[in-house]
Amino acid sequence: MHDDKLNYVLHEFIAPAYVETESSEYLLTEDQDSGHTELTLHIEGENLCIAQYDKKSRCGFWNRDSRNGLSKCVDHAILQHTDDGWILHMIEMKGRMDNRKWFDVRLKNRASYMDIRALCTALGIRIKTVYTYTTYAENRFSKAENRTNPRTMAAPLGKRCIDPVKEWTQGKMHVTVGLNEELIIPHRAIQMERQNGVLKGELVIAGGIS
Repeated sequence: MHDDKLNYVLHEFIAPAYVETESSEYLLTEDQDSGHTELTLHIEGENLCIAQYDKKSRCGFWNRDSRNGLSKCVDHAILQHTDDGWILHMIEMKGRMDNRKWFDVRLKNRASYMDIRALCTALGIRIKTVYTYTTYAENRFSKAENRTNPRTMAAPLGKRCIDPVKEWTQGKMHVTVGLNEELIIPHRAIQMERQNGVLKGELVIAGGIS
């Protein structure tokens, strides 16, 4: 349950249905060319779930130049309130993951983090910790691609030269969010199973630890 202050802002200032009715379980879905994806999310404690975040209005003041990726967005976002503060969980759904798509996922996470941080200011809450997740069916990452195609080693989010295979394997996503300011986000890859043509999986987030 939310406190009176947060409830007031949600009911008076935030568009109806922008945030899901609070629950401990959500069915998060995404339709892509590769098929339909369903992720059952179990989450502990007070939370705010923004399902289908990529289909909802977001901040209109960003520079939408394609190189910075601020027009992009993750599929779903969940804010979880714990004793240590509010935690942001961002979820992107893919059928196949490879080197090129990893850069796209990083751009989506960077843009979504900045958008949601602005939303949190309106809600009167502060993000203390961030986690990100990518659902996928096929792993098509290639170390050889890094050597043969230098463009995959470009750094669209800053000056750091990113190795997508290393980031994916180590579970850490580096994104630039300001001048000499980098956010290192713990990342979890969730491999889905195809059942009757649908990619299905489950994510449990308990007490802020997923």
